Amino acid sequence: MQQADDDAARGTLILLRHGESTANAEGSFTGLRDVDLSERGVAQSHEAAALVAAEGLRPDVVFTSQMRRARRTAQLMLADLHDVEAPVLTSWRLNERDYGVLTGMPKRVVREQFGPERFHTWRRTLHGTPPPMPAADRAGVGFVEHGPGPHDGDHAADDVDSSPASAPGDGESLHDVVLRVRPLWTGPLLGRLRQGETVLVVAHGNSLRALCSIVDSLSDIELEELNLATAQPVVYEVGVDGRAAPRGGRFLDPDTAVLAAIRIAFEGGT
Repeated sequence: MQQADDDAARGTLILLRHGESTANAEGSFTGLRDVDLSERGVAQSHEAAALVAAEGLRPDVVFTSQMRRARRTAQLMLADLHDVEAPVLTSWRLNERDYGVLTGMPKRVVREQFGPERFHTWRRTLHGTPPPMPAADRAGVGFVEHGPGPHDGDHAADDVDSSPASAPGDGESLHDVVLRVRPLWTGPLLGRLRQGETVLVVAHGNSLRALCSIVDSLSDIELEELNLATAQPVVYEVGVDGRAAPRGGRFLDPDTAVLAAIRIAFEGGT
């Protein structure tokens, strides 16, 4: 009976980086720029929904960021999952990392201008923080409103969605992203999973890397080497004790996901 109770309470966590955005296609640092999906990103969103459906997974709730590319990916997926009527809950804590002055710059230019060592430090390491963008340059960037406010979905949880300490353009390290994602994991996400729900999280390369570092207790090196491809679902089973298995998750299309991650690593990482 105890085994049956444990199985009934086991939740399923599905992590998904949004489909390719227009900025991804251009090869630029996107960060908190609120860009849309590319045509390929739209197609990838439909493909991700097909993978989830083929696995027999039915999300009970969807958590997503405030950003258009993540919200649209979630909307496209839910439209394809015809028998799923899951609420979509938004949180600024899942927004992409703030790349500061690098926002909107082609990655190739950043590497050439600042050198490969700083490029790697800013992009991949836990504590590398890009310089802030001058205040006078921020108005025309198209930053998302970063913090609690009215959005297309309901709030993920008012008790953890207090306003961020920084403004868009200030720049964040990946460690900063881990700190802002953690309350969402320990609060609403784990709360749902411990009730046995299937939770779909649609977010971004760096906010999901941050979440994976918490879920899997990744070392700094493991986190530095983690690359998440666009629109490749990864699945964990989460027990009432909050432990997720398998470590690193299970990709629904492992061959495609691994090849895409290798390509991302060759280009300098997520």
